[in-house]
Amino acid sequence: MIELPKEEYITEVRNGTTYHFCTLRQMVLHTIGLDYRRPYTRHGRKFYRPYRNYFTTGRKSATFRPLVEAGYMTEIAMPLATDGTEGHCYILTRAGLDWLGEQIGVKIYDKE
Repeated sequence: MIELPKEEYITEVRNGTTYHFCTLRQMVLHTIGLDYRRPYTRHGRKFYRPYRNYFTTGRKSATFRPLVEAGYMTEIAMPLATDGTEGHCYILTRAGLDWLGEQIGVKIYDKE
């Protein structure tokens, strides 16, 4: 099973400049909007109903590749833009939502 990192961001200092990088945890939380909205609690358990389920990139994501291979995400190539670039959209599958819910201790419903 793929494990999420505990932190959402990694901070590195290179040549005196501070850089902040998103981890896989932050990216999958952002995919379903859990970085903006919080789950609700009922009878001591946490639940969340996503208002979206997608993450778009300008090129294929090496970060999401293990999730796609594990069946937790699907990858859809977007149409070519006028400048010739191709985008990609990543969507968590039902198995991916269950996996994420186990990782963070929240029951995640389907978007609908």
